[in-house]
Amino acid sequence: MSNMPSKVIVGTQVFQVVLRTRQNDGMLNDNTFGYTLDTENLIVIDASLAVSRQKTTLFHEVLHAVRMVFDTSIKPKKTDDFEVWEHYFIGLYEEGLLLVLRNNPDLMKYLLED
Repeated sequence: MSNMPSKVIVGTQVFQVVLRTRQNDGMLNDNTFGYTLDTENLIVIDASLAVSRQKTTLFHEVLHAVRMVFDTSIKPKKTDDFEVWEHYFIGLYEEGLLLVLRNNPDLMKYLLED
């Protein structure tokens, strides 16, 4: 089994990935398995989670990082219909997620192996 990668490249940004415990990180609690700080390019995952939960949480946090790096488009108005909003969200992730998948083979191996 491969180890969790220590970094993830998102566009031109490199996010450090660290495991921390709830005892040494007050931002981890029953409702928070991990978090992403875009100003510090940091992804934190709760070390006490089962490995399968760590993988899901890391993928979740990578999606936050993709949004933080690539969310430069104009948001639709609240009154716009579902299709406008759907295309906004798909467009928000299409380029960034493809780049993350392409630029992080260690991440992909870690997330996809049983």
